[in-house]
Amino acid sequence: MSNTTRGSVARSPLLPAGSAPCPQMETEDRGKLEQAIRHHFHYENGSDGTGPDERRSTNGIIHFRQLLSALLEKDPKHFRGALDRLRSERVPLLVICETLIIPVAEELGRMWCEDQQNFSSITAASARLQLLLTSLSETDGPSFCDEERPRILLMRMPSNDHTLGLSVIASVFHEEGWLVDGGPSLQAGNRAYGMAREGRYQVIGVSIAVGSTIEDISSVIGKIRTTCPDPSMSVLIGGPCLGSRQEELHAAGADILALDVRHALQMANATLKGEGNE
Repeated sequence: MSNTTRGSVARSPLLPAGSAPCPQMETEDRGKLEQAIRHHFHYENGSDGTGPDERRSTNGIIHFRQLLSALLEKDPKHFRGALDRLRSERVPLLVICETLIIPVAEELGRMWCEDQQNFSSITAASARLQLLLTSLSETDGPSFCDEERPRILLMRMPSNDHTLGLSVIASVFHEEGWLVDGGPSLQAGNRAYGMAREGRYQVIGVSIAVGSTIEDISSVIGKIRTTCPDPSMSVLIGGPCLGSRQEELHAAGADILALDVRHALQMANATLKGEGNE
């Protein structure tokens, strides 16, 4: 396979939409990432003055390199061990997504682009990464009734085949108390608009790709507004490619522009409190 094909964002199985093709993760960046992960995994509430006996042992902790290696190993026992250790740590899913799942997905995409791993290895690793996310989010959710939970509908633009990011958002919103419908399998179209009409959603989120045109995005938002005319409903547009398109996307009718999952959650929660959109 040629380098040109390998470097294509469209062919890279795990590159998030909007990422630069084949981004490099330098040694210094990896060190900072691992420090952040260790901080989240080893310290209770960020308290100071804790002695060695009060901190959790570092031996069983999963971090960037360990998870990446476990995903690529042929023997599934390494992946199962990584998953078990992550479960035992009981770290919030949002932290795991930010410090492990998304960075590892980007690194797998880079390895694919630079021909460091073959197609079958990257495909198997990406499937395991999706399984890890699904397994960590398999909970009963909040204890209050569904009627009391805020509701969000998630869909993707027809041109967006990068579904891991939408899976992350769906899982994190669920853990944080939202009732989540749709997700990676729901494409903008008649079925999605029908759900929007019937669902009484506070937020409807649309995941866009690099190639999504402003005309297509505006059309989808317009159809959402038509089928769900509730003025209190907010349209959230997500994707890491939004940085340079904020003005035109607001003009297209988006209420919330979220560059990452934490920002999406913060802004969605702000709409519930009547704090407005940014």
